[in-house]
Amino acid sequence: MRHLDRYLQLQALQAAVTSPPHQDLSLSVVIPCLNESGLLPLLDQLQAGSMTDKAVEILVVINHPLDAPEAAKQKNINTLNDLKQWQANHGTPCFQVHAISAFDLPVKTAGVGLARKTGMDEATRRFSETRNPEGVIVSLDADCRVSTSYLSGIINSFAAQPTMHAATIAYAHRLEEISDPQHLRGIISYELFLRYIEMGWRYAELPYAFTSIGSCFAIRADAYARHHGMNKRKAGEDFYFLHKLARERPLGHIDDICVYPSARMSSRTPFGTGQAVAEFCHNGQKGWLVSTPDVFENLRNMNHSLPLLFKMETDQWLIQLPKQMASYLVSQNVEQSVSKMRGHSAGTDSFKRHFYTWFDGLKAWRYVNSQSDSGIPVERAACRLLDMCNMPEKWNSSSANESSAMLKLIRRFEQVDQIDCPAGSSATQDTPA
Repeated sequence: MRHLDRYLQLQALQAAVTSPPHQDLSLSVVIPCLNESGLLPLLDQLQAGSMTDKAVEILVVINHPLDAPEAAKQKNINTLNDLKQWQANHGTPCFQVHAISAFDLPVKTAGVGLARKTGMDEATRRFSETRNPEGVIVSLDADCRVSTSYLSGIINSFAAQPTMHAATIAYAHRLEEISDPQHLRGIISYELFLRYIEMGWRYAELPYAFTSIGSCFAIRADAYARHHGMNKRKAGEDFYFLHKLARERPLGHIDDICVYPSARMSSRTPFGTGQAVAEFCHNGQKGWLVSTPDVFENLRNMNHSLPLLFKMETDQWLIQLPKQMASYLVSQNVEQSVSKMRGHSAGTDSFKRHFYTWFDGLKAWRYVNSQSDSGIPVERAACRLLDMCNMPEKWNSSSANESSAMLKLIRRFEQVDQIDCPAGSSATQDTPA
């Protein structure tokens, strides 16, 4: 409890929800909401799959900046009223929905990061009230849909793995909702790109082999407080937060449930799914170019050679690496950094931990991007990477040229297609690319 108590003391939080939490509260789902229309169907889904013997809370952070359009502000007011009515009609002692009004936030700080932080801080405060540092806080989005056993799957996964401090959750964008061919091509290519990068991290055996999606992760309250809570970034808040957690130890992954994010275009954040797909559509792109799988081979070689780096001079170690990899590490001042790592490492294991605290996900991501000048279509790149991963299943040659076929193949490889999914949230539906 000391981490929770200290974090709350430092944050000096005021209660955002006045009613006391259920004494057996196990799970708190935080949902930022700005000018949304599809929230109530999500609440219906969540309640339909809720457990009868575990108490669950849904904290909806209805937010907008001071300069938001009047239509958005009115929509948020309507949502607040709708939530109160939904709670009155459907709420039970073990399934409560609470609306947190975060209206007219300062323009400089308003955004999804602040909204997530507001809800996750409140969840932490309420777990502190019940003296439950092991309580689980889930990050979701208002435009998502979830598989039938979503809540029970998260509760069971954390219960079965007491040392798991945080976890990502399987995902699949709702392709069936898109009718415009260019829009559909964009979201398929983007999800394929995300899965390609995560497969590459896993092939390289990096400690942060996961995809950062704000609606697809969960964390224990104690770990949330121990890592000083969510940041206030307007975009990328999920990336920085999850990679901070991964420095402590690898994240878990819950793969027997699924989140189905919206495939819509959006300009609410400077980058992310909605913005990336919007740019793809507006620019009339025909394909998505990525770095070749060679970058992951280079990262894998670097990873396997770290025991040597602990014992030998850094310049001699660099000579053994591919030229592009060595040049990038030199540009990041690797020699000076490694010297400090050795001084704080008792052995190879601790040295590797220090190395990946320095060579974090952001550095790895920048290295991959630095090698993308001669990029290839993501379909071909993913095809090659699957071969490198020794995928047991074979595919016909057209899969390497068709985004939808390749995405279906990788979803099947990652077993996303085996997860139960509610009507209208198909992870495997055939869609033309």
